[in-house]
Amino acid sequence: MNALRMLAAQIRVNFVWYFWRDSEMVFWSLAIPVFFLLVFSFALGGGSTMRTSTFLVPGIIGAQVLSSGFWGVGAMLATFREKRVLRRVYLTPLPSWVFFAALVIYRMSLLALQATILAIVGGLVFHVHVTGNPFSIAFILVLGAATFVALGTVIGAVVRSTESANNIASVLTVPLSFLSDAYIPIDRFPHAISGLLRLLPSTQFIDAFRGIAMYGEPVTHYVGWILLLCGWTIVGTSVSARYFRWV
Repeated sequence: MNALRMLAAQIRVNFVWYFWRDSEMVFWSLAIPVFFLLVFSFALGGGSTMRTSTFLVPGIIGAQVLSSGFWGVGAMLATFREKRVLRRVYLTPLPSWVFFAALVIYRMSLLALQATILAIVGGLVFHVHVTGNPFSIAFILVLGAATFVALGTVIGAVVRSTESANNIASVLTVPLSFLSDAYIPIDRFPHAISGLLRLLPSTQFIDAFRGIAMYGEPVTHYVGWILLLCGWTIVGTSVSARYFRWV
């Protein structure tokens, strides 16, 4: 019970800190995905903005999942270490799992808000319909978030400076967003290249999320990719646990 109270208190601290003391960052993290949806839908839609937006809404949500893992958790942990926040947390009675769980819950809450806003804008402006089972959508979204939080934590575990962590997060997030079926269909790439791109965990997650959320496909249709995402999550968690340092 004490641990749960500490978790609730830490989550509250995260929300107060980020939403009130860093409200500009929160605003832009919510506004930029909507801007991308509008710009790419009109620029690439041609005569069918609805079809383009149906492709883009889950793709942009998927790109935000990548960003939450690599930037929101990975780079942030490196920043916390550089500013000695991790050291101060380590010296308190707060269990380490409470600190990490509160950070992940905050990032997933922000991600859920981003996804909701994108779905609403897509529906109101482009008549996009989310037809998937809500529980299946939640499952694949949580699995994707867990995968990229685990992979992002590797950045926080092995990189010591904020600048290096931000550079690595940028190098990973931006190319993966454009090469993982988020903004541009990978079928437009040569067959050999698109086959390689489908091996990326980002492509596996975004395609599964799009099929489940927008086309109502069952989770069982993506069992193979779900197992691969679980594997990536285990690998990322194992590497992070092995190399993570509080100071």
